[in-house]
Amino acid sequence: MDQHLVFAISREYGSGGREIGERLASELGIAYYDKLLLKRIAEESGLSGDVVEDFDEKPMRPLLLNPNSFFCGTDIEHPVASRIYKTEVDILRSIANEGPCVIVGRCADYVLEGHPGLVSLFVSAPMEARVARVMRRNNLSESDARSRIARVDKNRASYYRYFTDENWGQARNYDLCINSGNLDALGAVSVIKTFVEARQS
Repeated sequence: MDQHLVFAISREYGSGGREIGERLASELGIAYYDKLLLKRIAEESGLSGDVVEDFDEKPMRPLLLNPNSFFCGTDIEHPVASRIYKTEVDILRSIANEGPCVIVGRCADYVLEGHPGLVSLFVSAPMEARVARVMRRNNLSESDARSRIARVDKNRASYYRYFTDENWGQARNYDLCINSGNLDALGAVSVIKTFVEARQS
């Protein structure tokens, strides 16, 4: 298997995408980035960890003009969010060049487009499976779990749309889409590894 693969995992809330990412990184013996990115962003942006976390994959009001104007330093509507995201982009590109890794969320599939080792993934699951997972993991009632899923997915879609001008979760934006409803993390990792091997053959 290619020694410089970069896996960018986007995921519906409650689909188990984070667990799949962790298992994939562990099996391949490569770096794993999720919340660890927030610490690096805080350090390199000069902002506090709390501020960075407040903006992490949260909804953004669409720009009136160019949705990607933050790259040019002209985003006057959300200067802090754009500063954080610009730092995030720099870090994502840096770690992708450092070596093989798994990155969860943060528009990594978009930011790293064109990287020769990029494998972009989207993990989804039936709502009932997601509700059950969120209820169990967070000790929530069914209604609270459904509300949290709806809120987090809406936030992620808004964040992705704002910074990429693309639709989050649209199959054509990813190399592989996985329905984790009938797969545990081990099974999902097996599918991913088989896909990568087939792609390289």
